[in-house]
Amino acid sequence: MPRILIIGLVAGLFAGLLVGGFHNLFTVPVIERAIDFEEARSAALNPNAPDEDPLISLGAQRWGMALGTAIYGAILGVVFAAGVTVLRKVVPDWKPLAIAVTAAALGFWALSLFPFIRYPLNPPGVGESDSLTYRQGLQTMFMVLSVLGVGALLFALREINRRIRDSAGRLKMYGVAAAAYVVFALVMFFAHPANPDPVPVPIDLLELFRTLTMVGQFLTWALMAAGATAGMYWYKRRDEKAGNRFDPVTGTPVST
Repeated sequence: MPRILIIGLVAGLFAGLLVGGFHNLFTVPVIERAIDFEEARSAALNPNAPDEDPLISLGAQRWGMALGTAIYGAILGVVFAAGVTVLRKVVPDWKPLAIAVTAAALGFWALSLFPFIRYPLNPPGVGESDSLTYRQGLQTMFMVLSVLGVGALLFALREINRRIRDSAGRLKMYGVAAAAYVVFALVMFFAHPANPDPVPVPIDLLELFRTLTMVGQFLTWALMAAGATAGMYWYKRRDEKAGNRFDPVTGTPVST
């Protein structure tokens, strides 16, 4: 297994666990308030409906939150490792810290911030249940295309570096690649339909939930970058003590 994949998985797992603790402290109470509001609204609209007990206890929900964010963090760690590998080929002279921060920033944009701008997250239980699959499909498709767009940009930059030697020509092609990505992002943004459901939640509660959710996303990528950087430097020191020469980012042998 490639070294960077191990680093990404471990860093993502621990980042997810820490962010799960953050959400249990700050986001879960907001979710509970939103659920209470939605239940009260449903009861007012249909007063004869029987009361339903929660299928999962609050304690189980909190443990489930931590486990879910840990698994999600590990999955993001795989994406992060792929981004680091590609970036190393685009900018081979960068230090591990610069590579990790850039990969995390691109991942945050492609998988968190850009999809959030188009499809702001709502608390669980908000929205029509009949359209849930449709809404999740739109969000998933948007995220996949967003990642593919950033990946295509990185591959384009790598090809530019390989094929064009003079600095002026590279800068020109960098601009072309960046403009092409911007056009792609705008077309994708406006081509995807908006969320069709109303959001009958008080605006202050909704904004607080969305803010905490995005803070959690940012923390996941930031902690992952920090953990991956620490892991890469740890491997580097270990290799140097053993007299080995490996790339500190990818772990591949370096020829002398």
